[in-house]
Amino acid sequence: MIAALSSARPKIADYPFTTLVPNLGVVRKPTGDGTVFADIPGLIEGAHQGLGLGHEFLRHTERTRLLLHLIDATAADPVANYRMIQSELRAYSSTLAQRPQLVALNKIDALPEDELEAIAADVETECQQEVLRLSAVTQAGTDGLLQRIWKILDQSEPASASVFYTPAAP
Repeated sequence: MIAALSSARPKIADYPFTTLVPNLGVVRKPTGDGTVFADIPGLIEGAHQGLGLGHEFLRHTERTRLLLHLIDATAADPVANYRMIQSELRAYSSTLAQRPQLVALNKIDALPEDELEAIAADVETECQQEVLRLSAVTQAGTDGLLQRIWKILDQSEPASASVFYTPAAP
């Protein structure tokens, strides 16, 4: 998603956990100014205890104003992925877990509409908020996402980045 929204060109492979460091990209507003977005994928269960690159990645999130949970709609269990990330955030820092959050399903172009709507309904029930629907490949839904992000950031105190999570595969 960061490659679709900014000029950042992270190495992207067709398998999970390819990122060893967070990727940063500046995303420009229509007004010309912008915000740094951080792509922090690969959090796994136990990250708050230091498993994987857990502490290293979670430390980066502490400098943010907004968390965007970018959930793979084609994953075996998107709801479990969301739950795991929320659990890791709470276990690492109650303050971090209270940050404003948006939730979005990515890869909507890869699923039939009825299946996508069922998954979105399940995730919305779990997270108790509207779930955005996106495709990084086709850029469907990205304009609406950015409008939501700008609105939230305009209402919050300045900080260094917005964060994109890519929940871990089960």
